[in-house]
Amino acid sequence: MNAQTKTETGIVTGWSPSKQVPEIESDDLKSRWKSATAKVAQLASENDWTKSEVARRADMAIGTFSGWYDGTYNGRYDNTTQRVENFLTSFQEASEAASALPVEPGFVQTRVARELFETFTYAQALPTIAIATLLAGLGKTSAAEAFQASRPHVFHIVLSPSSASIHTMKSEIGAQLGIDTRNSATLKGAIVEALKRDGFSALLIVDEAQYLNEDGVNELRHFRDMARCGLVLLGNNESTTPYASRDVKHASPQVTRRIGYRISVMKPYPEDIDQLLDAWQITDEDVRRVGTAIATRPGALGALSETIKAASMIARGMGRALKADDMRAAYQLRGGGAV
Repeated sequence: MNAQTKTETGIVTGWSPSKQVPEIESDDLKSRWKSATAKVAQLASENDWTKSEVARRADMAIGTFSGWYDGTYNGRYDNTTQRVENFLTSFQEASEAASALPVEPGFVQTRVARELFETFTYAQALPTIAIATLLAGLGKTSAAEAFQASRPHVFHIVLSPSSASIHTMKSEIGAQLGIDTRNSATLKGAIVEALKRDGFSALLIVDEAQYLNEDGVNELRHFRDMARCGLVLLGNNESTTPYASRDVKHASPQVTRRIGYRISVMKPYPEDIDQLLDAWQITDEDVRRVGTAIATRPGALGALSETIKAASMIARGMGRALKADDMRAAYQLRGGGAV
């Protein structure tokens, strides 16, 4: 069912009008239906939505929504109209909340990001195993995503606590490599073949690597050895992560002798905090002072960005520019305590 009218060039021009006005005894309900159909058609036109997309967003069956919109629905118009009105209200509220936020800067090439890029480049070029352990909130995942987007033959997987299982880890790697993971017997060999590159080594970045146990690390080491690719174990908590230990008594000899590069950053660089505040276009000195204090606490740069977004909504609600007190209030609302 085509929900939109298109010109000969294929440009969406909007929905066709409702086929008829439904036979509704209540004049109030009929007026609500007319208003809701006009609003939803306008909203769909502005966002290039089909009827199927609007039905999905309104949590309605496409047949029900289409019949309601066309005035041919045989069910109750009070319930269906209310559901569409609820969708319109929630969408407006969400849009207003989003408009209160400053423009998010996206990936920022901080000093720690540059150091991670150097780590990734080194691991891929040699190729070798690199260990990168960073304080949570310094942007390791966004740096890995940016590197993957700008380089060929780079694969980035993000582990979870369940990834401690070798089978689960192999399935997640296989999915990232575009391999059919249903046949566990051939999965290991398929991963190795996918990581092999003629004339140029691949790089496998394993994010949240602190979830790996010794068996998982050695499985990754096996993939690296067989495929002769680069491998980066990227995670948090160096003191509690056995693979990242520099103490030979607690490190795996098979892994340790293959490590060609290490990086450890356990607190944010002052210049990175300033750069992030600049990226958020924060110029007020008091706001920057509070933001700097927040960035040195748990969550680091990530906590700072989340606090700026929450504080901006508070300031918008007060009808004024962002102030230091808004940052303090937002940080407390996020469970960070006094600052």
